[in-house]
Amino acid sequence: MKSVILGIALLVTASSALAADKLVNVTKLEYGKQWAFTKEEVTLQCRKGAALFVLNNSTLMQYPLNEAAEAQVKAGQQRAQSLDVILLDDANHPGQKMSVQPFRERAEKLCAD
Repeated sequence: MKSVILGIALLVTASSALAADKLVNVTKLEYGKQWAFTKEEVTLQCRKGAALFVLNNSTLMQYPLNEAAEAQVKAGQQRAQSLDVILLDDANHPGQKMSVQPFRERAEKLCAD
């Protein structure tokens, strides 16, 4: 009986490892004037259901980057704060935040891999 339980536990662990989220670190240096975040480095993440998130590497807080991620947060499947919390103001467009489109595109590539 113990060996059956151990086998099931190992199978679950192996399955979780195969279904791991895809991540990539991006930096302000890479994006220059397109950089949209208050932090110098963040992690982009593709989760189940093509939900895209930005992670603040210093606090590990996550922020939804697309509608799928926002839906998971609203459904209580993920915990996250509003993306506006870490977005910079757009100096060229007063009253607006920086565009996150380049970061969405980069995160979407993670989902395709």
